[in-house]
Amino acid sequence: MGFLKSMFGGGDNESPPRSIKSPKDLKTGDMLKMEFSSQAVISGQTLKVSEQFFYDVSSVENCKTVSVMEGVDRRVYLSYSAVNPDKPLEVAVSVLPETIFKLFKQSKFVAIFEEPDNTDHRLNLKKELEEVQGFVGQSYYQERTNEAYRSIKDCRENKLTDADWTGFDYKLMVSDDRQHAIRIEVFDGGRTDVYLIAYLPLNKIEEYWPG
Repeated sequence: MGFLKSMFGGGDNESPPRSIKSPKDLKTGDMLKMEFSSQAVISGQTLKVSEQFFYDVSSVENCKTVSVMEGVDRRVYLSYSAVNPDKPLEVAVSVLPETIFKLFKQSKFVAIFEEPDNTDHRLNLKKELEEVQGFVGQSYYQERTNEAYRSIKDCRENKLTDADWTGFDYKLMVSDDRQHAIRIEVFDGGRTDVYLIAYLPLNKIEEYWPG
């Protein structure tokens, strides 16, 4: 009997299936199914975690897991957020400067970087774009500007050292209705990543499958 168990599994030491109850629990290789939503790129789609990044952004988000989701025609970034307690599912897409300047007045966006001491920047949508449907609000105010850190090592399972983190300047613009945000990450050397964010209820994820 022991021989059969060793051949086909069923031994007493088998680990129980891993349970995924939140975006916080996702690991590389996991999959999920989205409900229908106004974000056309993810609506009703099945997505798979291809890689993950970990952030230390503030005291309330000091080990934030951002999962890179693939399975559609562009990368989607999914995480759990403290910005909107009623809608903590954060779904984001990265955009290039030319897209940002179509959405918002260029001088207003550039001022966020050129006037760092001013923490009262505002952005107003000037044009809607189908390519980012559901990811953009009508008007934004600056909620945060501070130094933050990013790592490719999992801070949920290991205590990371200072050398494991890469620092960057972090800016967050949040829409007046707190349904959307713009996350800006400025790294040494000038590289700047910009993400358009939509906040959704957690039940927009219909089902999870461990990898």
